[in-house]
Amino acid sequence: MSTLELTVQATISMLVLVDPFIRGVFFRILTENEPERRREYVRRIMLTIAVTLGGAALVGRELLDLIGIDLGAFSLAGGLVLALMGFEMLYGGEPSRTQGGAPAHERPPPQSAEGSIVVPYAIPFMAGPGAITSVITIASTGDTWSGPIAALIAIGITVALIPVGHLLLVNRMNMSAQTMAIMTRFGGLFVATIGIQLMLGGLKTYFGIN
Repeated sequence: MSTLELTVQATISMLVLVDPFIRGVFFRILTENEPERRREYVRRIMLTIAVTLGGAALVGRELLDLIGIDLGAFSLAGGLVLALMGFEMLYGGEPSRTQGGAPAHERPPPQSAEGSIVVPYAIPFMAGPGAITSVITIASTGDTWSGPIAALIAIGITVALIPVGHLLLVNRMNMSAQTMAIMTRFGGLFVATIGIQLMLGGLKTYFGIN
C-alpha cells in the first residue's frame, strides 16, 4: 500500500472517529453559557487531540518493538478492532461502545466547560480508544516512515478541521437524531472497510507475503 493510499485511509478513519463536525453540536451546548470563550476552548481541544494522537503515532510503533509485539500481528488485531467498531456503528446507528456508545449522543447539561473541555470532552469523547488504536495501527503499517507520516498527516487534517465544526458551523448544525444516525452508519461502513484492509495488510506482513 502506497503512502498516499494509507494517508487517505488514515484521514477517513480520523475524521469518522474524532468527528470534528457533528461533535460541534455538543460543543455548542456545552459552551452555550460561555460563547465568548469558545475560541479559547477550541484551541485547548486542538492541542490536546494533537498531542494525544500525535504522540501515539510517533511512539506507538517503537513501543510495540520494545515489548516485542509483531507489527503484522498488531495490524491484524487493530484492523479487527476497527472493523468491529465499524460494524457496530453501521448496524447500531450510533457511536461504538469504544467511542462511548449511546451516551455519546446525549446532550450534556449547560454549565461551565472549564473543567470538562479536556476531560471528558477532548479525551475520550473525541480522541478516544478507537482513534488511538487506529493511529497506532496505521503508524505500524507500511514501510518504516510511511505509516507514521500517513497518521500524522491525517491527525493534522482532522485537528485543522475542528474549528470548522466547532466555530464556523456551530450555529448551523441542528441535525435530527435520524440524520446523525444515517451519517454514523455511513461512517461505520468506511471504518469497517478500512479495518478489513488493515487486517489483510497485517496478514501479509506477518506471513511475509509481497
